[in-house]
Amino acid sequence: MKIQLTVNGQPHSADVEDRTLLVNLIRDHAQLTGTHVGCDTSQCGACTVHVDGRAVKSCTMLAAQADGADVVTIEGLAKNGKLH
Repeated sequence: MKIQLTVNGQPHSADVEDRTLLVNLIRDHAQLTGTHVGCDTSQCGACTVHVDGRAVKSCTMLAAQADGADVVTIEGLAKNGKLH
């Protein structure tokens, strides 16, 4: 499936399998490694990103569900290498 989304203000398009998680798309396709899979139970929050302004755990969301969305990762919250 081909999806398009905006990640930290940059447009991205990717061909993804139905089972691809958003966290994997962010890390593998967008090369943004600040988003982590820190546990296997979706409890820790290390994978949290903003999708259309809502905080979501990207390890529980399919990449296809983010088609057309605006995603902000921890890198997108930084300005000149510092969080603001």
